Amino acid sequence: MFTTMGGRVSCLQCQARAKSTGTQCQKPAVKGKRVCRTHGAASTGPKTEAGRRKCAEVRTVHGHETRAVRLERHKASVRLTLLEALGYALGMMTGPRTRGRKPKPD
Repeated sequence: MFTTMGGRVSCLQCQARAKSTGTQCQKPAVKGKRVCRTHGAASTGPKTEAGRRKCAEVRTVHGHETRAVRLERHKASVRLTLLEALGYALGMMTGPRTRGRKPKPD
């Protein structure tokens, strides 16, 4: 148990860990949860069916990209790989090829 307020209150300690140091959060956890308000205990998630559907559809990673953006980037990468292969086959390009894993065309 974790004591706070000068040892007068016993509660669970937040289970979240810092990415940089690996140390555990020093705040008390919200009642009935494993983490503090800062680390997500205040979140209740989507309430309506439309909200749940929207969250499932968007599925962002760090809030920056959606499934549609990743698919568009994949398609562009496949096109560039095919153009590069064609350029080498026709003798228009010489030298080293682009490094890294080549995307598979769908």
